[in-house]
Amino acid sequence: MKFSETIYSSLILLGLPLIGSSVAQFSLTIIDTAMLGHYSPIALASAVIGGSFFFSFFIVGCGFSFAVVPLVAAYEAQKDQRQVRRITRMGLWMSFIYTLMVLTFFLNSKKILMFIGQSEEISFFAQEYLRIMGFGLLPALLVITLRSYLTGLKHTQVIFWITIMGIPIKIFLNWIFIFGNLGFSEMGIKGAAITTSAVNLFMLFLLILYIQSKFKNYHIFNGLWRLDYLFLIKITKLGLPIGLTYFAETSLFTATAVMMGWLGTIQLAAHGITMQLAGLTFMFHVGMSQAATSIIGYAYGKNEEGKELLKIGKAAIILTVAYSILIMLIFLLFPKSLLSLFLDQSLLLNESILALAINLLMIAAAFHLVDGLQATGLGLLRGIQDVKVPSILALISYWFFGIGVGYLLGFEFKLGSVGLWLGMVLGLTVAAASLIGRFWRKTSV
Repeated sequence: MKFSETIYSSLILLGLPLIGSSVAQFSLTIIDTAMLGHYSPIALASAVIGGSFFFSFFIVGCGFSFAVVPLVAAYEAQKDQRQVRRITRMGLWMSFIYTLMVLTFFLNSKKILMFIGQSEEISFFAQEYLRIMGFGLLPALLVITLRSYLTGLKHTQVIFWITIMGIPIKIFLNWIFIFGNLGFSEMGIKGAAITTSAVNLFMLFLLILYIQSKFKNYHIFNGLWRLDYLFLIKITKLGLPIGLTYFAETSLFTATAVMMGWLGTIQLAAHGITMQLAGLTFMFHVGMSQAATSIIGYAYGKNEEGKELLKIGKAAIILTVAYSILIMLIFLLFPKSLLSLFLDQSLLLNESILALAINLLMIAAAFHLVDGLQATGLGLLRGIQDVKVPSILALISYWFFGIGVGYLLGFEFKLGSVGLWLGMVLGLTVAAASLIGRFWRKTSV
């Protein structure tokens, strides 16, 4: 019983700052959605499709950053600072290499968006947003890499405080650049992209300062310009399947946003604000998943027995379910109050958006539970450095069941936006069952 209590307390103490920092990070997107929703429905819809496009590329790049967590945790368990340094440096290098590889997609995003069925107007404004966000991808990925390094060292409180500092800066800069205050020109959706990139640069600067002062003996930034091919390959082998796994999931959300765009601006905007609430509450699972990866990665590095790893997994799953039940009740009891935060109800078009979003939030209650469980399953498997098979399981779950069934329900069975959301729920359910089942099998032998 004492050991179990230690697991729960370790998960909570390590996870709370990560949850807080994930909420703060996601709040930057929430702020854009809320402020653009008060700016214009077209800007909101363009930000929804542009944000989905950006996040799909961003999360693949994050795979290399997230690979830093279990590797740093395992090397730290072995007291090997040199290996910690080598893997973190190559995580930073991969952020740079990946950004160069995908930048052209951001610069030419209008053609891509129109090719997949978006209107010319929304595609134009989304490209205005994405051309700026493409250059902002590098600091965003570098921030995630340094956060992963600190998480692997079980040093997470500073991540929360640095991220939370970005929120008031983001609000203030949005007020200036989106709406054109204090003598600046009104920039609309482009202003939101500029301020997001600026805040990520600010957080990157603070993280570098902190690491240099607190972990100077690790020498993370010394000789950073030198490529370490052995560890570059190592982090690519672990990080690429992680990134592809996350891409499989986010492509489910992106494909759903694209299909919402086929249905119309109202459906796309309603989907966008519902996803913002689902995403914000999901940040608990992001933080808890990272905490589980770090703790189980440390135990794995010390060659703990499977039954001890299973105890960590059980604790993480119980915490996930308990929190999910609470959020489900909130979604079901207060849908209008929550969604009204994103819309100016004096605008006639927004009344239709709100009515549809309330229906979608009912489905999002079930969505939240299975989304949390699949995130926990992925975090646990990453901790034991099992990433290749989970990426295949995720691909089947999200694309075949999520996108495929969602399309059938939405268009062939004429359920529209509700059908697309039911498809997402099914895809996440299959993913949760298969990933947690795999972790159970691997740690029970």
